[in-house]
Amino acid sequence: MRALALGALALSLSLAACGATQRAPRRETPWPGSAATHPGGGPSHLAISRHGGGPPLNLLIAQADDRIVSISPRGQVVWRERQADPGTVFVSRTGRTEIITEPSASQVVLRRIDSGAVALRYGRRGLRLRDPGSAVEDARGEVVIADTGDCRVVFAAQSSERPARVTAWAHGCPRSALAGDGVVVVTQQRPAGIVVVSEVGAQLDRIPLGGLAAPSDAVAFRPDAVVVADRTKPGRVVELDRRGNVLWSYGPSRGPGELDRPRLASVLPDGNVLVVDSGNDRVIVIDRQTKLIVWQYGHRGTAGSRPGYLDRPTSATLVPLGGT
Repeated sequence: MRALALGALALSLSLAACGATQRAPRRETPWPGSAATHPGGGPSHLAISRHGGGPPLNLLIAQADDRIVSISPRGQVVWRERQADPGTVFVSRTGRTEIITEPSASQVVLRRIDSGAVALRYGRRGLRLRDPGSAVEDARGEVVIADTGDCRVVFAAQSSERPARVTAWAHGCPRSALAGDGVVVVTQQRPAGIVVVSEVGAQLDRIPLGGLAAPSDAVAFRPDAVVVADRTKPGRVVELDRRGNVLWSYGPSRGPGELDRPRLASVLPDGNVLVVDSGNDRVIVIDRQTKLIVWQYGHRGTAGSRPGYLDRPTSATLVPLGGT
């Protein structure tokens, strides 16, 4: 009998412990990224979606109507904010800080995505800018700025408003200076040109234009090649090696695939090509093999501010998932 009583008591305690475990509050795992990286919810607003050919992460898109939005691969609006005159918007490697050019104010702003707090502002004390064309973080953690109005490329630390290094441009003025694959690719204007420099500013190569009329925002997608948009109507996207040989191109002269003054192109991890088709009010992904549009956010030639619409997008960049 005593053994039975002890067994019943043990069973009772075991059930109580089990119940206590079930009633304990569930601890949520913190989301590793910024608000702009959250998975989307609600309906998709994609105009085109084929065979899962979209971006692998959320896209941060800047627009000429003073809006910045984060769009999920499924076409959901994840995050948005107002920003006066966003020339270009790129993201730090941690995915938590926006790097925004403000051409009309001649400033570059580093702003925390979650809090909206300005971490640093270039263009006032220590570093004067004039009409900055682009600003991105390189692999060294520095911010590379195309200071178009003063015809130079500036390398600045994220801990100081003073420049670490300045590379003056003797012929033409840098319109963009985009870091990737261990180099910085400078797209210049007056005259047009594409120049590859090291991350300390030393010139490595000058790439022949390969028939491009208005090259825009070239960026390296591997050490020996760049992708560049030709900002014309109809527009083109071209991949060039460092000798100027055309490796791949896209540029229908008519139909729904025709580009209108594209601003920026970049190669996604799967090899497909992301294009900011500014004049057509859309951001698209082109399948490298078929040259079909497999993903589209925005409606061709129809500007708007409602979900699913864009207004003259100026840049689009993948938002890294997380980091500190």
